[in-house]
Amino acid sequence: MKIAVLGANTEIGKKVVAKAEDAGIRVLSIISQFEQLKGSGQLMIKKVEELTFNDLKDCHYVVDPLSFLRISAFSSEMLPVWHMLEILNNSDVRLLLLGSVAILYTNSSRQMRVYEDGSNIIDEKQNKIDLLCVNAYKRLSIFKEVKWSLLCPPLLLDEVSYGNGHFEFGNDVLPVGLEGDSFISTNDFAASCVELLKMKPQPFTTYSVRSIKGSK
Repeated sequence: MKIAVLGANTEIGKKVVAKAEDAGIRVLSIISQFEQLKGSGQLMIKKVEELTFNDLKDCHYVVDPLSFLRISAFSSEMLPVWHMLEILNNSDVRLLLLGSVAILYTNSSRQMRVYEDGSNIIDEKQNKIDLLCVNAYKRLSIFKEVKWSLLCPPLLLDEVSYGNGHFEFGNDVLPVGLEGDSFISTNDFAASCVELLKMKPQPFTTYSVRSIKGSK
């Protein structure tokens, strides 16, 4: 398998590249300006909006950790995902986006998304980011000419802890443990991205993931 990772110099991007190479996956790391990166795979220095299909045609998947996880860095019309949908249109190259918990439903009745649940509002800034993510997802969801999948983190994406390498996937409903836990480290989130790629995610499907306690 060969994948391309957009924003391979971001914290999540670096971890996805490292985990993928550890799993024996060939990686094309895409960054907008030169930076010394770890890894043995191919490096492409090119802005996302300048990428063409020929740049990606040999890849099985393009991993996008930018459009949702760093959505506030772009205008709504300039998200990397829109350019990816344009150049991958009707091709065999699939797209895996790392999404936002705001998109997930709060429970299996699917009557309310996490964004709409007032108990999960952190502050006004995060509320605006979550709204941007939900609006982007609504636009993405009607696009069927590219086989995309979405992997969303749980309530807490922990940037501090290393993680334990144990996690479980869910569907488009917020994953919560029996003790009310809903978290994952960025390290394990990147690992779950690679694991999902190996499982070949279903197109037009939203997945969630959370950390679980490892066996002793």
